[in-house]
Amino acid sequence: MPLPAATDGFSLADFKVARAIGSIYKGAPIVVIHESVLEQIIEYSETGRTREVGGFLLGGTYGEDHTFVVVRHFHPAIQAVSGGASLTFTHETWADLTRQVEQRHPGELVLGWQHTHPGFGIFLSGYDMFIHRHFFPQPHQVALVVDPQRQELGFFQWREGEVKDCGFVCAEEPLPHA
Repeated sequence: MPLPAATDGFSLADFKVARAIGSIYKGAPIVVIHESVLEQIIEYSETGRTREVGGFLLGGTYGEDHTFVVVRHFHPAIQAVSGGASLTFTHETWADLTRQVEQRHPGELVLGWQHTHPGFGIFLSGYDMFIHRHFFPQPHQVALVVDPQRQELGFFQWREGEVKDCGFVCAEEPLPHA
């Protein structure tokens, strides 16, 4: 079976290795994350083994109706207020995100957010759902939850008007174009 491609030229065939993890749902955007970015997120999540930490997922969308959501960068939310079972993005957190996107990642979109649930497992709490609904309401925006104690992680996406868990594609860096 050929790898899916978008009408604007993006294709999973452009990666040396691209492996699906979990369930990819028909009609929903395919979440693709660069392996090096996932490694960076996991490493950062280890700093939150007793308190929640988080950050933002940056990259681009491709294809009609955002067929692919491609996470190319991670920006830690260092200014966020972190607790044992809570994370609050402050005004300073949002201002720093805006500055960093403009300075270091111009043209990239905020595709979603990441946070940890140390020892609690992979789910979105009621407060997490509030954050996602109000700050990440676009159909292509996703959430990533990491439990560094249990060594688990999972993505969530908008599907059928609700935020639901989903699989993703972990891809090595793109192949150089000839």
